[in-house]
Amino acid sequence: MRRLLGTIGFAIAGLVSIISWSAVDSRLCTVIKGWCTPPAGTCGGGVDACRATVGSTIELFVYLFGPPILFAVLGFYLFSRRRPARAVATYLAGVVIAQWILWFLAVRILHI
Repeated sequence: MRRLLGTIGFAIAGLVSIISWSAVDSRLCTVIKGWCTPPAGTCGGGVDACRATVGSTIELFVYLFGPPILFAVLGFYLFSRRRPARAVATYLAGVVIAQWILWFLAVRILHI
């Protein structure tokens, strides 16, 4: 039961991390306008500015469901044995920080 609840909890934490990052990213966009300007030759200006393709649909699903699935896998691994709460919290904080840094680099710096 502990393993199931840990897995579900980490999946929910992954979803909350996505929502939190979106709020931080929109705040960064209002403060620093140059970071949110789309590169030349790409469609930008909102979700409905680009044509819906199979690739964009897959990217959306990976963006929305990828982190919760990866967080759930980590939770499944962490709760396979009894670990101190401090270790679990450290893993959770580390994975959230890693996710935010990777998304910041990919979206705002490298424009992937």
